[in-house]
Amino acid sequence: MCPDIGPGSPGTCGPSTTGGAQEDLVINGTDTELIMTHITVGIDGSTGSTRALEWAAAESSLTGCDLEIVHAVDLPRTGGIFTNTAIGDKAITEMSRFSQDLLDIAARRAAEVAPDVRMWTRTEVGSPAAVLSAASSDAEAVVVGSRGLGAFESFIGSVSVRVATRAGCPVFVIPDQDTEPSRGGPIVVGVDDSEYGAAALRFALQEALLRKTSIRAVTAYQLPMVSVPLQPGVMTSFEQDEHERALATIEKLLDQVRTDETNDVKTESAVVQGPTVEGILAHANDAQLIVVGSHGRGMVRRLLLGSVSRRLLYETDRPVAVVDLPH
Repeated sequence: MCPDIGPGSPGTCGPSTTGGAQEDLVINGTDTELIMTHITVGIDGSTGSTRALEWAAAESSLTGCDLEIVHAVDLPRTGGIFTNTAIGDKAITEMSRFSQDLLDIAARRAAEVAPDVRMWTRTEVGSPAAVLSAASSDAEAVVVGSRGLGAFESFIGSVSVRVATRAGCPVFVIPDQDTEPSRGGPIVVGVDDSEYGAAALRFALQEALLRKTSIRAVTAYQLPMVSVPLQPGVMTSFEQDEHERALATIEKLLDQVRTDETNDVKTESAVVQGPTVEGILAHANDAQLIVVGSHGRGMVRRLLLGSVSRRLLYETDRPVAVVDLPH
C-alpha cells in the first residue's frame, strides 16, 4: 500500500516486486542502485492499458530488460486554478488501496505473459503524462495505451501524444483495437533525410534483429503543383527523378545506421508518391510494428509531435514506436 498519497507526499509507493530477488532496486530515494535497464509501462485498468501492459511484458522478455509498472494518481483540484483542495484521510486510503490493487493485478498479468522478467510496481502522484515523461529519463522505453490513462481521455492524443513529445526515450503506443498485429510481419519504418528519420531507421533495425524479422523502409515524395502546361514527358521524367532520389535517401541512411550487428537484417524499400502517412499505412497491413521519428524534416523546435507521428497514432491499428534523437 501507499499511505503517503496526497499533497506533500513523496509521490512514490513501492516498489512491489515479482519475478525474483530485487536487491539492487531504487526504493524511495535509498542508496541502492538499479543495475539492469528497464521498460516502464503506465496502467490505469482500462482495456488499452492492459494491452500496453502485455506488450511491455513481452518486449521486456525480448530485450532482457526489467519491467516497471506505474500507476499515476492525479489528485483532484478545485477551488480555483491555483488551489489544491485538501483530501481527507479516508479518500487517501481508498485511493491508495485502489492503486495497489490495480498494480497487484497488473503484476500478476505481466508475470503470466513474461514469467522470466524481473518487475516492480509503484504509484506516483501526478498527471499520467507528467509521471510517464519523468519516468522516461532513465528507462529504455515507455509503453502506453493509445487510449486510457486519464478520466477524460476520450480521444487519442491527450496522454500518448504528450508522452511521445516529451519522453527521453522511445515510446511505444499500443492500440486498444482487437486487431492482432502479425507476429511474423515486418517492421515498417517511415524514413526521410532528417536526423529523426535516421534515428527511426536505426531503432527499427535493432527491433528487427530482436524479433528475427525484416524491415520495410517507406519514404514519400509529392510532385509540385504546376500552373502552366508542360511538354509531354517532362512530368514523367521529374517523377522518375524524385523516385530515384527517394530510393537513394533510404540507401544512404541504411549505410549510415547499419552496424555489424544489424548488417544481416533484411530490408526492402518502398517509395510512395503522395502523403507520407497514407504511404506508411498502405505498406503496413502485415506489419507487427510501425516506427517513426518524433519529428521530420523541417521541424526547428521540439514543442509538438510531428504531423506524421501524430496522424499515425490516430489512424493505425498497429503498435507505433515514436523515436526521438538520443538525449
